[in-house]
Amino acid sequence: MTMSALALVDEIAGTRAQVARDPGKLSRLQALQRWQVERLQETYADFSSEPRHRRAIAFFIEDLYGPHDFTQRHRDLRKVLHQWERLLGERALQAVTHALELEALSQSLDLAVLAALGTANLTAASYAAAYRRADGREDRQRQIWLILAAGRELDALLNVAGIGVALRAARLPARMIGVSTLQEFLERGYRAFKTMGGAQELLRSIEQRETTIMQRLFAGSADPFRIDGPPRTARTS
Repeated sequence: MTMSALALVDEIAGTRAQVARDPGKLSRLQALQRWQVERLQETYADFSSEPRHRRAIAFFIEDLYGPHDFTQRHRDLRKVLHQWERLLGERALQAVTHALELEALSQSLDLAVLAALGTANLTAASYAAAYRRADGREDRQRQIWLILAAGRELDALLNVAGIGVALRAARLPARMIGVSTLQEFLERGYRAFKTMGGAQELLRSIEQRETTIMQRLFAGSADPFRIDGPPRTARTS
């Protein structure tokens, strides 16, 4: 698991450095990622409107996908991987590893869509056409699976005796050795899932919605991003 995480860090960093050497490509990639974040925000606006799910949706979009530079988090992981595995256990580090794999895969898929998009203006129609040209159906299915896996592992952490205490206890050592970014990532995830009081409803909706959208995009649907069905009944407790 340790070597896998480090290999993913290297893969992400290598791709990021390669893209950064082409400022025009980097700018177009960031625009594509911002567009996708806006799509996700619209798709899950019903969950974001609920206090119970608001933090979790923000965590999924901003920490697990959003177009941010996670370089410092990766440096943090390199410093403390072995120590954190002992302190927080396999589940916490597995969640981080799946988050890294999700980032690496999403980065690859975004670049494929960008290449297929070419010089076309970014719209829902041009995005859908580029998505189909880029293909990668198995990778798209894996992307959804990784989102769900990371979510389930973070949710499972709530049942680990003393995990909240362990996370709090790690704050000072994290600051002392300069790995606060990774520490804050895990704490945000822990707080988001604790606030939900169970992630099953959200994870089930993510699986259903993202799978349906993926299928519609590949099928050439005229409105692939619509959300079908009656409005959800909000739960606030």
